[in-house]
Amino acid sequence: MLDLRTTKYDIATLVKNVDDINIKTCVNTQILTADFCVKYVLNEEYMSCIEDTYMINIDYVINRQPHLTYESIIRAYENNGKTYDHGI
Repeated sequence: MLDLRTTKYDIATLVKNVDDINIKTCVNTQILTADFCVKYVLNEEYMSCIEDTYMINIDYVINRQPHLTYESIIRAYENNGKTYDHGI
């Protein structure tokens, strides 16, 4: 089990453990890429509870990941959109 609150993990480690991590904690404590956010954070399949589906959106991600922009997230979605079954 990863300790997201005290340790920074690389994206490969997060992807490998994505089914066992709390997505909200992940977005609040880790440095994420736009691709990771589109594929996992903004995908309801990986959200931990119903509250996350209402709270976690592009604005939430940008607020917690200030190195990302709205444009970078949209670009990541558009570049890989054919492989994603969800909208953002």
